[in-house]
Amino acid sequence: MIKLKTITRIILTIISLPLLGLGLLFIIAAFNPGYEYRLIIGSISTLIAFAILYIAHKPQPKIMEVKVTWEPSGKLKTQELTCPYCRAPLPPPKPGQEYIKCPYCGKTIKITEEPIW
Repeated sequence: MIKLKTITRIILTIISLPLLGLGLLFIIAAFNPGYEYRLIIGSISTLIAFAILYIAHKPQPKIMEVKVTWEPSGKLKTQELTCPYCRAPLPPPKPGQEYIKCPYCGKTIKITEEPIW
């Protein structure tokens, strides 16, 4: 089945081609003495026809999906989070979480990420 964009392109092309032909005809006819006003009419008709053709046939942007993955180059070393007050294990933090409450002693601990170098 023909897409709506294709039908629209065909219709706009059919509309613009006669307009372009008449515009060029008016430009040619303007070179007769006394008919200089036809140059303006022909120029405007030609410009409108080219604008319609440009709109009908301009390329549409393509949507591209980019996926980014991260794979470590070596072994990962994991470390369990423990409460600095009672040494009990803490639940894993959610992304963007800054504080964790210890389920054993009730203290609130601020999570800070420090570089390992």
